[in-house]
Amino acid sequence: MKKTDGTYTALDNQLKQLDQDIIWNQKHKAKLHSRILSNLDKQESKIRFFNGFKFTSSLVLCSILLVAGVLFLSQNILQEEGGLTTGTRTSSDEGPASVGSEEAGVAKSKETIQAVIEEEFNGPDETYRELWEAAMEAQNKATTQEEFDALQETPVWQNYLNYMADMYASYFTENGYDNFLNATPAFMYSGFDGEYELAASDIKISQNEHNPKMYQFTFQVEYKNANGEVQPYSFEGEAIASEEGKIEKLQFLDKDDLLTEMNEDIY
Repeated sequence: MKKTDGTYTALDNQLKQLDQDIIWNQKHKAKLHSRILSNLDKQESKIRFFNGFKFTSSLVLCSILLVAGVLFLSQNILQEEGGLTTGTRTSSDEGPASVGSEEAGVAKSKETIQAVIEEEFNGPDETYRELWEAAMEAQNKATTQEEFDALQETPVWQNYLNYMADMYASYFTENGYDNFLNATPAFMYSGFDGEYELAASDIKISQNEHNPKMYQFTFQVEYKNANGEVQPYSFEGEAIASEEGKIEKLQFLDKDDLLTEMNEDIY
């Protein structure tokens, strides 16, 4: 309390300090409150901004998807109605062409197999017999390996090889032709002496169900011997052909032993 002489007691000083602290605290409180409100306003502004941004982005994305969908549907409708293409082919577009190509390959393979059967079993091939006899006569004269090697370059041997190639090479792959010459062998039923005739008929060729490259076949061969007697003989066999109709492998089965009968007639 203030004394009458103008001095202050200790209590007066404490009360004065308390008043000042209360005043400062009120100002600080007001300032703090103002700052909090300001921060809240800023936070709300940010939230409104981001919400607006997300909404706008979603709207733009939906618009893009909608436009893309319309373009896609329009393109498909145009393709269906007008037969337009975009540079790519669907499976339905490729289907007929693929089927047609496969059918053509099968037909070509059957045609090739039949041609070889007819060439081999319609005979004998007199030209082949003459060339073969000349080549065998020249070979019998070759007593050394050097003489046999030299024989390979002579016209008599080349004519023999070239004739077989002219008759058969176009029907086979390279390995298939070599195998046909050496393993089957080619012109097997034309290499007999004497008078006889062969005629192939009733040729039936079918594609294997499980292996498209394999073909089974049956046919008849009428054999007419030197006495004019005619007897039918049954054959069957199989072949492997490439997609281009070239034969990779071919084998015959002489079911009724025609080869044995021909040997007996000759000797």
